Amino acid sequence: MKFLQTIKYCLALLLLVAGVVSAKKYYKHVDAEGVVHYSDQKPRDVDDFESWQVRVADSENQVKVVNRGTKRMPIFYAVNGYHGPVEVRLSFAQIQNVQSDPPWPARYLVPGNSDLYLSTVTPINDQRSWSMRYRIDAVLGDPRAKHDASYAYALPFVGNKKYFVSQAFGGEFSHHLDQSMHAVDIAMPEGSKVLAARGGVVMEIANDFYGGGVDAKHLSRANFVRILHDDGSMAVYAHLQLESVVVAKGQRVEKQQEIGRSGSTGFSSGPHLHFVIQANKGMKLQSVPFKWKKKNGRLVTPEVGPI
Repeated sequence: MKFLQTIKYCLALLLLVAGVVSAKKYYKHVDAEGVVHYSDQKPRDVDDFESWQVRVADSENQVKVVNRGTKRMPIFYAVNGYHGPVEVRLSFAQIQNVQSDPPWPARYLVPGNSDLYLSTVTPINDQRSWSMRYRIDAVLGDPRAKHDASYAYALPFVGNKKYFVSQAFGGEFSHHLDQSMHAVDIAMPEGSKVLAARGGVVMEIANDFYGGGVDAKHLSRANFVRILHDDGSMAVYAHLQLESVVVAKGQRVEKQQEIGRSGSTGFSSGPHLHFVIQANKGMKLQSVPFKWKKKNGRLVTPEVGPI
């Protein structure tokens, strides 16, 4: 009975969604002037601060690993509901009398909207009991993709508008993690039109969240649009207004096409657009530097200030 329970438990794990999830730690402290600071970096030379760690979903969980075999011979498939590729890694955490074909750890590239055979697991000695514990990791994007660093991204708003970049690459407040190091925050009144800075396919959206703030409860509650570009990179437009997204998953959008309206949903201190280009750097989602084409035609690296 113990053996059967162990196997049932392990199979149940595989029916769970292998979401694109990361653990992040955040800090809060009050300076000598009474100003409250929030950051994902530990305060320097400060002893009195609060910290908390949360598991933050980068998006809705749409990658599942399922068993289409039996309890005695699990046959694993990945089911990718994203409109773009996802890299999946399977690895053993603990095994007894178990082997996999192909051997784990193993990485797989699962195309968008597809089912892909991954692996078959069997006992080494069929006459003995066996058990296993394992880990499933998934990262959006194709690790073979090469971001075109020379591409001229359009400004993600209507051309005659004037806004202010409040945080650029390496911003002190929150642009320190791999996924956001090269992100840009543009202060925009709520409800301002957000345009695609580059054409591509809408890989995923979140459109139903409301409210925002700098409390931990808001960390995974931002509305956004993720667009997959032809070179395999992905643009994320985040903190959008509730139910303002005007594109659909799988839709092809053109450069400067409206995709939604700016807002302040999720982990946000005020209305703004969080814009970032990301790429899968081998089971790791990282932001990459980019350049904007300004209204006068000049190519510039984003900086804090009027834009």
